Amino acid sequence: MQNPHPALAIRNLKGLDLAVFNALAGSGNSSPTQSAISTKLGTEAASQSTISRTMAKLIDLGLVVKDGRRRDANFRLTKEASWFRLPPHARPRVPFDLQRIVGYATSDGHWLPEAISLRMKDAVPKANASLDPATFAREIVERFMIDLSWASSSLEGNTYSLLETEILIKYGEVAAGHAAEEATMILNHKAAIGWIVDNIGIIDLDAQTAFRLHALLMRGLVGPDNLGAVRRHGVGVTNTAYVPSDEYADLQIGIAELCSAAARREDPYEGAFALLIGTAYLQAFADGNKRLGRILSSIPLLKAGLPPISFVGVDRTDYAWGMLSWYELNDPAPIANAIAAAYEISAPTYQVARAVRRVPRTVEIRERNRLSTEIRKYMVSFASGDRTSVSDFANAAFDHLEGEDRQVMVDSFVEVIETIDEIKAIAYQVPDDVYQSYRAAGAHGM
Repeated sequence: MQNPHPALAIRNLKGLDLAVFNALAGSGNSSPTQSAISTKLGTEAASQSTISRTMAKLIDLGLVVKDGRRRDANFRLTKEASWFRLPPHARPRVPFDLQRIVGYATSDGHWLPEAISLRMKDAVPKANASLDPATFAREIVERFMIDLSWASSSLEGNTYSLLETEILIKYGEVAAGHAAEEATMILNHKAAIGWIVDNIGIIDLDAQTAFRLHALLMRGLVGPDNLGAVRRHGVGVTNTAYVPSDEYADLQIGIAELCSAAARREDPYEGAFALLIGTAYLQAFADGNKRLGRILSSIPLLKAGLPPISFVGVDRTDYAWGMLSWYELNDPAPIANAIAAAYEISAPTYQVARAVRRVPRTVEIRERNRLSTEIRKYMVSFASGDRTSVSDFANAAFDHLEGEDRQVMVDSFVEVIETIDEIKAIAYQVPDDVYQSYRAAGAHGM
């Protein structure tokens, strides 16, 4: 089981655990030995063996580091434990650093820890590797739209339930007892996700895409002059020592460099994660920055035919503290852990949704009757001794089509023939006697 964020672990300390932690915190830059800590606490506090167990517990929680292995080993607080033991107002201010973005963009480095990237990849069945991005996006669009609209809004404090969100998105019914802004937030998510899915085959991962998505996400929630526009004034982020930039040029450069860097990354998980946390760090817009990052993160994954990050199951507390570690300590691991834990649960559900639901293309609807006719013709021809290959027969049958449309119908034809049986034949208006003759002629795969 993954340990809680150090800030949460500190809050839960009691008794001797808290006393030892405070003793280390009060040691300044020194790294005392266990004996020195015991002396500081007083001989009546606990035995050496009890303090040893406490030290081991604090190390397991990620709050303490042990230097050395002998009895005279030194102990100190971890960087995050030392930092987050103080409330936000007592922590040193952490100003925006443009080099964090530019340095990432001009290197081959990564923000997503390798072990966490592997966890996310392992969550996706290998069958997804050859999926067509446009088809995959449409097969999961409704589920993804509802999931992400609800989860992303919930992370912003929206009180709509998942069921209320589904009803709003599907039927436009606003739930009673909620602020109007909450329905607007959800419907804006729907519009932004819909735009991505509709354009996934041609969408460029650049600043203009970020601007358009921000405008879709924040309609009715910020003034028209702030829609899709980099801010020209300062903003504050609550409950953090991080201070975003108020330099317009820095923000313009940052959003352009971030999108360009994410687009160049070969690993779609790295690209998605960079957009998620990089957009939140930049705070380039008057409001909606974390929402925008969550929406943008879906693009590299959908383009690769992979399940997107829906954020369903992401713990709000882990998410918030993870972002603070990223903002203030330049440590992306806690937020990456929070995202990966939820993705391991949600990603397989999108694979299931894709496996059981197939969305027809426009050409398949137009050629529906012809497909059934040509399937019957093929079976009659095969039963008569013609052994033309399935693909050659299909190419001849749909030679009136061009380019991608023809390939779609050829692939569909081949898929039907390879999987057809006595039950499935009825779906294509194949008479039973035709199918039986086809089978008797030695058709394979029956």
